[in-house]
Amino acid sequence: METTTVVGGARRSRTSEILLLGQAAGLGLVTGMRSMLGVRILAASARRGAFDGQRGSFWRALRSPVAQRALSVLAGGELLFDKLPSTPSRLAPGPLGARLVIGAVLGAAVGTQSPEKNLRVAGAVVGAAAAAIGALVGNRARTWLDRGTRIPGPLAAVAEDAIAFGLGALAARR
Repeated sequence: METTTVVGGARRSRTSEILLLGQAAGLGLVTGMRSMLGVRILAASARRGAFDGQRGSFWRALRSPVAQRALSVLAGGELLFDKLPSTPSRLAPGPLGARLVIGAVLGAAVGTQSPEKNLRVAGAVVGAAAAAIGALVGNRARTWLDRGTRIPGPLAAVAEDAIAFGLGALAARR
């Protein structure tokens, strides 16, 4: 049974808030694995109309054809760059910090779907925490596969790409 309350004249449901936080977590996990993929997935979802009720420069920018192309290039470049042996660790301070910030921004953006302002803050916290978890788990899994199996590093990276895409597709569903 769904609990619906009225706050400031707006109806909200606990279930929808939990789903939004789940979306923030999913996009955060994806961001931890592939820093630009979560942004690209959110932008594609916004372009398809999933966030039609959202107004403002952030959403307008995400929906723009220029942003769509730029994010595709950035996400695609990252997918290629990730396979190179010279790619720095995602757990290094710079890359990890960027993932946390991106995860927080995506989580806050998803939180704007609720009239409850606190959900934006909660979404940001959940998005950043999930990005940290995604980065750590992705790093540990790749390290284990590299050292503990005969699976070549680039092949393990492609498997991680597929997992990130799948998680992102689930997180972007509306």
